[in-house]
Amino acid sequence: MLSLRLLYRDWRGGELRLLALALIIAVAAVTGVSWLADRVAGATEARAADLLAADRAVEYPSPIPDAWQADAESLGLATARTAVFPTVVLSGDESRLVSAKAVTEGYPLRGSLRTRPEPGAAEVEPPGIPEPGTAWIESRLLGLLDLEMGETLRVGERVLEITAILSFEPDRGQGFGGLAPRVMFNQSDLAATELLGEGSRVRHKLLLAGEAATVKGFTDRLAAEQGNAVEIERPSEQGRGASEIIGQAKRFLGLAALLTVIVAGVAVLLTVRHYAERQITGVAVMRAIGATRRQVLGLMVGKLLWLGLFAGAIGAGLGYLLHLGMLALVAELIDTRLPPAGWQPLATGWLTAAAALIGFALPTLARLRDAPPMRVLRQDLGSGLLRAGMPLFVAALAIFGLMAWQAGDLRVTLSVFGAVAATLVLLAAVAAAVVYGARAWARRGGNSRLLWLTGFTRRPVTATIQIVAVGLGLMSLFLLAVVRNDLLNAWESEIPPDAPNQFLINIQPDELDGVRSTLAGADIDTRFYPMVRARLTSLNEDSVEAEDYDSAEARRLARREFNLSWTRDLQSDNRIIAGDWWGATEDPPPQLSVETDFAEQIGVELGDQLTFTSGGRQVTAEVTSLREVRWESFNVNFFVLASPGTFDDLPQTWLTSFYLPSEDSAVLNDLVREYPSVTPIDVSSVLRIVRTIIDQGASVVELMALLTLAAGVLVLLAALQITGEQRRFESALLRALGASGKRIRRMARLEFWLVGLVAGGIAGLAATAAGVVVAEVLFNLDYPFRPLTLVAGALVGLVTVWVAGSLGARRYYRVSPMRLLREG
Repeated sequence: MLSLRLLYRDWRGGELRLLALALIIAVAAVTGVSWLADRVAGATEARAADLLAADRAVEYPSPIPDAWQADAESLGLATARTAVFPTVVLSGDESRLVSAKAVTEGYPLRGSLRTRPEPGAAEVEPPGIPEPGTAWIESRLLGLLDLEMGETLRVGERVLEITAILSFEPDRGQGFGGLAPRVMFNQSDLAATELLGEGSRVRHKLLLAGEAATVKGFTDRLAAEQGNAVEIERPSEQGRGASEIIGQAKRFLGLAALLTVIVAGVAVLLTVRHYAERQITGVAVMRAIGATRRQVLGLMVGKLLWLGLFAGAIGAGLGYLLHLGMLALVAELIDTRLPPAGWQPLATGWLTAAAALIGFALPTLARLRDAPPMRVLRQDLGSGLLRAGMPLFVAALAIFGLMAWQAGDLRVTLSVFGAVAATLVLLAAVAAAVVYGARAWARRGGNSRLLWLTGFTRRPVTATIQIVAVGLGLMSLFLLAVVRNDLLNAWESEIPPDAPNQFLINIQPDELDGVRSTLAGADIDTRFYPMVRARLTSLNEDSVEAEDYDSAEARRLARREFNLSWTRDLQSDNRIIAGDWWGATEDPPPQLSVETDFAEQIGVELGDQLTFTSGGRQVTAEVTSLREVRWESFNVNFFVLASPGTFDDLPQTWLTSFYLPSEDSAVLNDLVREYPSVTPIDVSSVLRIVRTIIDQGASVVELMALLTLAAGVLVLLAALQITGEQRRFESALLRALGASGKRIRRMARLEFWLVGLVAGGIAGLAATAAGVVVAEVLFNLDYPFRPLTLVAGALVGLVTVWVAGSLGARRYYRVSPMRLLREG
């Protein structure tokens, strides 16, 4: 317990408070991010089964055999069946293409349905499913079909009464089922609709829930018996996309938090060095009265352990509050109840504190064990004990280890470590050039300039460290708060004001001329594209199986159906980067042009043979070109384009995109009423949704940038603490020579202004440079240079350093000059 008593003594003496604050900020940043990511990830995993409405589902192209369901129930599993298919429903003279869903009792097995008794009423959780002869529909269908609650609509040959508004179903999928209005009814009415003829596009599913091992055993056996005829859906596949996004966000926020740890680590290095210098004599006394080097080291390690324990606990508490604040910022993006906070982030916080102390503090304090006992009699002995080389090397290793831990990928770790190191070197180089340049200028100006720039020029290394630390925090803040908006504005400006905001899909061949005529009558000039839906089944005669790919995106692409098209002319937002386009060649042989990202994911190269299957028919063609596509143009584009004639034998529909002013929305309503099979998709809100997501997500990272800035202020205060004795002596000497306290404070203020101006200016310049790189390299945008960012950076830096520095240095100018000179 001696180490704890010594720690308490040092704390009361004010020796370790900045060190503790730096640890607290570092731990708060890491634990806050960890709690946020863990709770959101936990909610996603818990909701994955809800997204499937079951623990597992068996999809089959024909009605589910009764024997399968009976077999599952005999094993104690809960079961339900669904059948989903597109169809046109009728109400009087009105008709509409919908996504119909027939369900059995027990649905959903996981999650819950929500309905409203009438439009605008409060949501309720129904006790079951629609009664036979009734239907639940989405509220938008009431307006589209001019219906009232209690009226009827016709699904095939069956008339159903509308008894509720369906507001939520847990397994609502993407694709067509996610676009068309839903009509849900009891599966006992399905046969009466007479819609299950040969060739009907119905997705039959058997839903299963129960003990995990029993569910897995049943589905594995069924898959082995039926082979490719059945597809087993698992909750992990439903939540995979969200889980990957959350994992990437966790790594990104973790690296952002690590930036705070790095800057806080600089404060730890400076504070510990100052603390160690003041401890050398005390340790020498301990050595003189018999303490061994091991005992001294044990005391130092013990003090660090106690300090890490206390600072870790306080930092974890602040981190919990921080994660609550971040959750509030992204509340609109989280549409599910979060699980309670776990204890793992506490361990993460203490591990971070331990890593920071071992990497940034222990190497310096460990050198105290070599303090010579003769230091008690000769103060000049041991002055070279605290060399900086080894502590800096160990600190770099600690930073690299923390990065590897957060990133979880060596390649990412090396990239980020290199980027951080390069940024620090550049900041330090610019800061040092300014500081030493000011020093040379002051010397040429005589004693007057030297006097006023004393604080800035006599301590160039300290001033450089302060500028780098504060500049790094400000750069992070400006990059997120200012440059983010500039990038968004630049992206939006790249989209023409008449960019398409409406898509029409599922236009049947016999409706094409009528739809074209209707749009032309409204002065809408648009281009129509043929489209077939097909699955990629083989690559160079090798079967394409999702399990053969490592990345989740490639597996998703291998499972899905693609929209394919053909054209003679290449669109302006497509660019051939390899191979040759077939151009205006008459009757070209079957050829394919593949989008580059898709080709990279699936492993397609020039000369490869791709086989697509649709409705039992197969088409094989050679890849003769690779294309780069500007998806942000909002025009109709495809992963795979074919030469004319390649897909003529496959069933096709048509689609188009166009710009429709909001005041002309009646045109679209009239068109849909005239052609009910056509499905409109409104993308006008995409930009608003993207901006909301980016703004709310970036607000979380801005909190991390503020913590980094706070750590930078701690570096400033640590530097003031290191130079405290020197400042006291300078103040006393100047006052003894006749300088007033007001003049001394002005000189200190000028030093803080210069440090803040330089740090803020460098931060604004670095943030702007980073914005240019991100805009041009990642997004191919022209980033506007804004001098206001540099001015704002300089002003924010000036105010930040001035306020923090004035508060931190105030006590150094209050000591009596006579007292200090006598002590000196």
